[in-house]
Amino acid sequence: MLGAAACIMKGTELEKFDPIKGGHSWSYITTKLPVRTAGLRTDFIVQKPNRNSYDFSPELAGGHMVEVGASKEELKAAYDPKKTAGYYYTARSRKNSLPLEDVVEVAHSVDTPILVDAASEVPPKRKLRLYTNLGADLVVFSGGKHISGPNNSGFIVGRKDLIKLAHLQSYPFNGIGRSAKMSREAIVGLVEALRIYIEHDEKQAFDGWMRTAEWMRDQLRELPGVDTGITFQRTVEDGEPIAPFTYIRLTSKAGITAKQLNQKLKEEDPVIYTLYEPWFLHDDCAGMLIINPEYLLPEEAELVVEKVKRILRSQVG
Repeated sequence: MLGAAACIMKGTELEKFDPIKGGHSWSYITTKLPVRTAGLRTDFIVQKPNRNSYDFSPELAGGHMVEVGASKEELKAAYDPKKTAGYYYTARSRKNSLPLEDVVEVAHSVDTPILVDAASEVPPKRKLRLYTNLGADLVVFSGGKHISGPNNSGFIVGRKDLIKLAHLQSYPFNGIGRSAKMSREAIVGLVEALRIYIEHDEKQAFDGWMRTAEWMRDQLRELPGVDTGITFQRTVEDGEPIAPFTYIRLTSKAGITAKQLNQKLKEEDPVIYTLYEPWFLHDDCAGMLIINPEYLLPEEAELVVEKVKRILRSQVG
C-alpha cells in the first residue's frame, strides 16, 4: 500500500505493467520498503476509536500510524498529499467513529486513497462489493474464515492501478511481500473456495447454524445457575444478523464462573475453544461465553454440550 500511495501519479507508466510478459525493471519501487521510504507517503491516518491490534501491519512495511479524533475536521487537517498514504480503515469500526462514506468524502477531497480492512466482514456475500461501491479504493478480505479457503490466503479488490502496485511487492517481483508468497495450491484453493462461497445458499447455511445454536441452548437452559440464549454477530452498517451464537452466563448457583468454564473446556480431550467476553462481537458481553455453531458437525455439537454439562454438574455435586 505504501508503494501504491507513493506512485498514484504514475498511472501511464503502470499501463506497461504485465507480470506475465515482464520486460520492465520495477526495482526502484519494489526495493524501497520498508526502510528506504524517503519521499513516499507513509502516514496512515486512523481514527482513535478504530485502533486495533492489526493496524501494526502498515508499520511493518515502513508506514506510520497517525491517530486523530473522529471528526471530519480533524481528518481533513491530518491529510497531506505529500505525506499521507492510504487511510487504514477497519470495517468493524466503533459506533463513535465516522462511517466509511464520510471518510471517503474527506480523503478523496485531498487526493488520499482509502484502504479498508474487511478481513472478517463476510457474510453476507453483498459485502464483497459494498465497500468499493461506497468509494473505497482498496479492500482486503481474508480467504479463510467464512469463505473457507486456505487460512493463509486473502485477496484485494478495488482500483486496478493500486492492485498492480500491490502485486509488485509480491512474487515474482522482489518486494517486501515476496517472503510471504502463496503456493500455487493455495491460490487454486482460494479461487475455488470463493466460487463455492459466491454460489452457496446463505439462508440455508444461516438456518442450519440457527438450528444448532437453538438445540445447544435448549440442552443447557435447564442446568442450575445457567442463563443461556441466542445472540448474533451483526453487520456494522445496518445490523443485519450474520451468524447466530449460543451464549452462556453463569450465576453463583453454577459454582463456577464463565471464565473458569472457558478454561476448563480448553483442558478437555478433545480441546474445546469458546469465546469469553467477545467485545468485538457484542457490546453487552460481560460474563458471556460464546459457543459458535458455524463449523460444528452434529456429533461435535453434542460433544460440546456433553462436556459443558459434565463440568457444570461436577461443580454442584
